[in-house]
Amino acid sequence: METLRQYRENLQKIYGKNDYWMVPIFRSLFSMTFLFFLSRYLQMTGKLGNPMVILSLGLLSFFLPFSFVPCLSGIFLLYYFYTQSILLLGVGALFFVFIFIIQSSVRGKYAILIAAMPLCFFFRIPYFLPLLMGLTMGLSAVISLDLGILVYYFLRYIREYKDKFSTGGDLVEQLDAFSGNLAPFIKNKELFLVLLLFTLAALAIFVIRNFSFNYSFETALVIGLCLEATAFILYPAVGMKMNLTGELLSFLLSALLSIVALFFWHDADYRGTEFVQFEDDAYYYHVKAVPKKKA
Repeated sequence: METLRQYRENLQKIYGKNDYWMVPIFRSLFSMTFLFFLSRYLQMTGKLGNPMVILSLGLLSFFLPFSFVPCLSGIFLLYYFYTQSILLLGVGALFFVFIFIIQSSVRGKYAILIAAMPLCFFFRIPYFLPLLMGLTMGLSAVISLDLGILVYYFLRYIREYKDKFSTGGDLVEQLDAFSGNLAPFIKNKELFLVLLLFTLAALAIFVIRNFSFNYSFETALVIGLCLEATAFILYPAVGMKMNLTGELLSFLLSALLSIVALFFWHDADYRGTEFVQFEDDAYYYHVKAVPKKKA
């Protein structure tokens, strides 16, 4: 563990000295990766499937804040919808306006979760992001997390039913076909179950980690993992199929990544806890000081 802590401290020093260029590079790589998997997931062809277009959009993210990445991805998707049909463009525009209105009610710095959550689904580690959010972010990040889940299942719906939005036929026929196939998205039991479990896990971790008892972060993570693990019980209970082996591997990998995140974010030495008391003209202060573990 001492060697790992030494590596961690070295990485923290490198990041502290070079964050002014490391953060934009990471933002560009994140944007390019997300757009690449987005184009492959929706089987985009032509300009949108061109790696040079994705590279150019990723380089554009170098100069813009993280909150712009979901906006850039939304414009990318709307152009793709436009190439498919006007109806799909209209449906996509209404959906993204809804996402924008909800996101604008909370802090913009968490908007990156709207893109990060679908990317975690693409990487088969969706359990990880709610754990990371609960451990490291504020309460308002739950909204962005839930919006990211909605975006992923909307994209999955579009992928499965995009033939219903084809350019063939008039608009009335497309509307009839669309209204008849909207139920799989609105009544998607998996969507609501994932929203419920991931939201509860993130909220539970956030609330418990803010208590002052020893090992509150570790306890919060274990409870969050237990809440997410109930998916293996609830999926069969509500009559949904799941790839047990794949989901179990995804869950275990997410748990491992969350432990690594906890090691970097909150590695406290509770054996050295001290209680300090002092006062000023207005207050008495009772402070619990927990040292960080150092190499």
